[in-house]
Amino acid sequence: MGVVWFATKSVNLFLFGLPLVVIFAYITITDYKYVWYGLVFLMPLSITDHEFFGSIGGLTFPTDLLCLLLLAVFVFKMVSERTNMLTFLAHPVPILIGLQLLWLLFTSTASYMPVVSWKATLAATWLIAGFYLIPVTMFRNGGTQPMIRFFELIAISFSIAFVIIMMLYMSTGRSLFGLRFNPGPFFLDHTVFGGFTATWVPIMVVLGFFTPLSSHSKFIFRSALFFFLAALFFSYSRGAWASCLAGLGLMGLYVMNKWVRRLVIPSLVVGFAVVVVMWYLGQGNVRAKNNAVSRKSFTEHVASITNFRTDYSNAERINRWYCAWEMWKDKPFFGYGPGTYMFVYGDYQKASVRTPVSTNRGDNGTAHNEFLLAMSETGTLGGFLMLAYFVVPIVVGLRGFRRQVDPTLKMLYLAVSFGIVTYGIHAWVNNFLDQDKVGGTYLTALAILTALDLYGGKPFSAKVKTKVDPPSSTES
Repeated sequence: MGVVWFATKSVNLFLFGLPLVVIFAYITITDYKYVWYGLVFLMPLSITDHEFFGSIGGLTFPTDLLCLLLLAVFVFKMVSERTNMLTFLAHPVPILIGLQLLWLLFTSTASYMPVVSWKATLAATWLIAGFYLIPVTMFRNGGTQPMIRFFELIAISFSIAFVIIMMLYMSTGRSLFGLRFNPGPFFLDHTVFGGFTATWVPIMVVLGFFTPLSSHSKFIFRSALFFFLAALFFSYSRGAWASCLAGLGLMGLYVMNKWVRRLVIPSLVVGFAVVVVMWYLGQGNVRAKNNAVSRKSFTEHVASITNFRTDYSNAERINRWYCAWEMWKDKPFFGYGPGTYMFVYGDYQKASVRTPVSTNRGDNGTAHNEFLLAMSETGTLGGFLMLAYFVVPIVVGLRGFRRQVDPTLKMLYLAVSFGIVTYGIHAWVNNFLDQDKVGGTYLTALAILTALDLYGGKPFSAKVKTKVDPPSSTES
């Protein structure tokens, strides 16, 4: 009351917000789950700094600020409560994340551009805190309830974001089917929009139709599935379409009979690899050439997926991949440093691989491949760690799906695993793990797998029974 009186007396409007800051700080320290729920809900609605504020170093509001706050809360909780982390740290997923973070720190020290690399490493750290460490703690104490709440918040929030995006886009008078869809202000471009929605479609399918949840939750997930599918279509992202179809197809095959699963999936993988190699070798044959160009018409947009010769979008990906490969060859041990690709790759472009849309500034994405990006920035070990970043969680998730008998937990394993599979496929043509929407989704999926594996979806009690009563005996 005194602060409000003084603010009124001095006509200082900023002081009116001080009580709210105190209340927010109190809630954050005493029960940070509400801050995390707010972070999750705002994640699909977040905006980058250049949308309205001008560039302030590539920050995303408010998710980066909330993640930084949750990082401080996590450190405070670990120090003050002296939580036993041995069981958690022995799990393969946190071990992998820890190794990645340590390698980022090491390569930042040897970076070609230290300031850029330390900023990228710091951003990765607070993203891990906000979307992995805090959720694991919540899932450890709350079981599956906060997991379902996470899915519900994303479903509702993205539905709101999609409606706003469509309203803003339609207000411009442009055709929805003009293949030039703009998903702003919440998404940087249509590829990020597509990558995010493709990852969530398998999750919504499993949660909405195959998981024994309440009718209320199923209604939310089924309704959200409509918005995710519509958004996936209007993203006009060919990589997102292909990865989503592949993820759904592999999920369908995996839940079949185990013998079908063991025969069909390896055969498809080998067959796909053979077809890709044969197709690429035949690109020089005039009869085999595909001249379809993206964004010209809908049918050509789809057909241009396999045209790496004359389609500028695909050819530019080859250019970026080539640059990343050459950067790795120059610095195979430590790379150029986290976050440096966009500043360095221009010097590695050759006239023979440049396209009319090539630039030297990292416009429209960076390496367009998570694994080549990691190799160019953090060396050979960084590339292997990025590959393990996808393989290990998938192995953990599918193993949990096979072993789990509880139907709800079994479906949670399935949903999260094939969300990871879908983005893992997409990671060969785009790289979005450094962004809050895709990276936050991926890290929380890892948190769910870790919690399911360690605590079985049930609230974990840290209480230890210190006194054991002797067994009763009967006199004969």
